[in-house]
Amino acid sequence: MAEINNGITKYQGKPIKGNRVWYFIQSVKVPIGSPALLPAFQTEGTTTLGGDNIDEQTKMGRVIVKSTDEDAIELTQYFAPDDESINVIKDAKKEGTSVKVWRVVVSEEMAEEEGTGVKAYPSQFGYGIPDELEFDESDDLVEVSYTLNIVGKLQEGTFPLSDEDVNMIESLYNFQRPGETTGDYDAINDGTTTTTTTQPTTTTTTTQNS
Repeated sequence: MAEINNGITKYQGKPIKGNRVWYFIQSVKVPIGSPALLPAFQTEGTTTLGGDNIDEQTKMGRVIVKSTDEDAIELTQYFAPDDESINVIKDAKKEGTSVKVWRVVVSEEMAEEEGTGVKAYPSQFGYGIPDELEFDESDDLVEVSYTLNIVGKLQEGTFPLSDEDVNMIESLYNFQRPGETTGDYDAINDGTTTTTTTQPTTTTTTTQNS
């Protein structure tokens, strides 16, 4: 019998940096058409695709069968008083309800064109029930961490972001010339509105699995 050699496959791309994975949340109470929230000042995010297996020994050898799905998303961020995402988590924790959560990989290599100036990025979506909400109040910045236990399992899909959304999230403010605005960087007023907050906290939500 002739020997078979099917060769190998080698990946040529670059690994994804953690700062290109963004998490968005949304209250289950908001009406259809509402934007998703980008929790401010995210520092860490961990997605766990967990679950238990049935592991038994038989006369024919070991048998391992999937038993449960136990996916979870854990987020850490610095506390900002005006960050609505914290209130969404607090309310869900108090009331025992879930929140919608998206994990989005913002990589141009993986994005697909979805319209003029809009790209669809790979995403995972789920309904998460807050496990605990912890405020670390040391001498440094107040740090908030919480775990969202996913109901069922995370679903695969895409999340739409415009080029403007991405640029807004990546920078606190845009270039300007003297006299164009007034106010500090977190409350820029260009004269057309009373106060314009540039800290990114919202973006367009997807209709995938919602």
